[in-house]
Amino acid sequence: MAALDEAVTPTQLSLRFLRDDGWLVDVCERWVPAPGGRVRRDLFGMIDLVAVRGAETMGVQTTSHSNALARLNKMQDDEHAVALEALHAAGWLLVVHGWRKSTRDGHACQHESKRCGCRYTLHRFITVTPLNEDERAL
Repeated sequence: MAALDEAVTPTQLSLRFLRDDGWLVDVCERWVPAPGGRVRRDLFGMIDLVAVRGAETMGVQTTSHSNALARLNKMQDDEHAVALEALHAAGWLLVVHGWRKSTRDGHACQHESKRCGCRYTLHRFITVTPLNEDERAL
């Protein structure tokens, strides 16, 4: 993956990762006008990338390692329940990619330097499933 001195986003990292794994992938988040500027809008409010490989379709929410669980909770909340259930019913795999800078032995990078030699790694790969009503109530 990319060295630390390269300016990359989680979206760029996931695009590269999926393409290297044989997926046809594209960005589906977009900027929309809003009061005071523009805001980023994800597909169905929760998907940054759509990937296709053979008969498989995958929706990806890509973020930093530290935000991965927050994105999972967002995808499973009441606001997104209908879309999540519909996408699962359609056979989509939905995942969260959580990226972080890591040393060669897999530990989190603690260096201040941009040229430390650490790499971005996909530290969290979370499969998202719809919650039942009891789980959502918690």
